[in-house]
Amino acid sequence: MKELGKTGQGLAHLLGINKARVSEIIGGRRGVKAEEVTTIASYLEMTEADVLARLAGRPSLSGPGPGVAEAAAPPLVPPRRMDAFTPRTAELPPQSSMHLDLPVYGTAVGGEDADFEMNGEVIDRVRRPPGLANAKNAFALYVVGASMTPRYDEGDLIFVHPGRPPVPGCEVVVELHAVDEFGRNKALLKTYRGTTPTRVMLSQFNPPREFDIPNAEVKQVLRVLRSNELLGI
Repeated sequence: MKELGKTGQGLAHLLGINKARVSEIIGGRRGVKAEEVTTIASYLEMTEADVLARLAGRPSLSGPGPGVAEAAAPPLVPPRRMDAFTPRTAELPPQSSMHLDLPVYGTAVGGEDADFEMNGEVIDRVRRPPGLANAKNAFALYVVGASMTPRYDEGDLIFVHPGRPPVPGCEVVVELHAVDEFGRNKALLKTYRGTTPTRVMLSQFNPPREFDIPNAEVKQVLRVLRSNELLGI
């Protein structure tokens, strides 16, 4: 960015995230989402392959853009054994192959005991990722609040697969029986730690904490799919 005279604030604006998140990407404290790679590549006048190579700590494949001096290359990784695993680049399917039929449900900001409230209103429809091609009752939500930053920022779109059971370490939307004055169910976006006969165990990032909810208060636990699951790989 310095070589091109561009700023982290400019990149943050294009990505629709806080400038602090860009600093976390640069410092290796935040991963880059699949949908962000194209925007980063365009802003830095690089190919997507170059961006992925830089993120993986390898020199760019095509070198710097016109008039840009190449930065010092990171140390090369020692040669791999011939029988070692070589990762393949995942190819994103064309948008035309993804049906524009996945509902995005509206949410309202919840109180101190909830991240948001499920109002059941369809506010938008987005393209259905390959991992949800045949999933019944799948839906998307916009993240409200910052309790899961840096995993998810406020305004991020998350995809929920009601038919896939949660496993420890995955993110979940926990819908509670409790409702507000308008009859909307309160819900939480958290990391799932497991279930005991009496409680659902959860955690969050910001501020870091672990906590449990009695099973009697939980209506359902819905799994949020990560990037590799959305791509069906």
